[in-house]
Amino acid sequence: MRVAVAGGTGVVGRQVVEELAAAGHEAVVLARSRGVDLVSGEGLGAALAGVEAVIDVSDRKAVSRGRAVAFFGSVSRNLLDAGARAGVHHHVALSIVGIDRVGHGYHQGKLRQEEVVRGGRVPWIVLRATQFHEFVPQTLQQMPGPVAVVPPDEHPAGRGA
Repeated sequence: MRVAVAGGTGVVGRQVVEELAAAGHEAVVLARSRGVDLVSGEGLGAALAGVEAVIDVSDRKAVSRGRAVAFFGSVSRNLLDAGARAGVHHHVALSIVGIDRVGHGYHQGKLRQEEVVRGGRVPWIVLRATQFHEFVPQTLQQMPGPVAVVPPDEHPAGRGA
């Protein structure tokens, strides 16, 4: 099966591409470095030719509501419109558990993504996942102020105390 991975060069996307290849599928990476701009839609038509499914794991480190909503809305709309024209059979969007109960800007962007996907012409599924451990270093880098990561063997909880 030929499967396009939007954001296929990112933290989650690289793993999705590896798993697809291991299962014998052909992964088509949709990323700027491959000549595809998800925000403008440039290059999507050619990249989706012959693709049966799209897995959207695209991401942006946008924390403001406006930027996150604009990014995820545009990317989803472009993927779905180009996918419908190319005859894509299924669209999978990665989202986050509990985003409908959080007002954070990034989460509002993911909610917009879900809305656009639900309104699209391509059969879809939204996969709401919990936090991936691969994102912990990114999260720590974004935290303001002094943050210290205490190794488990130096923390009372890590010693079974």
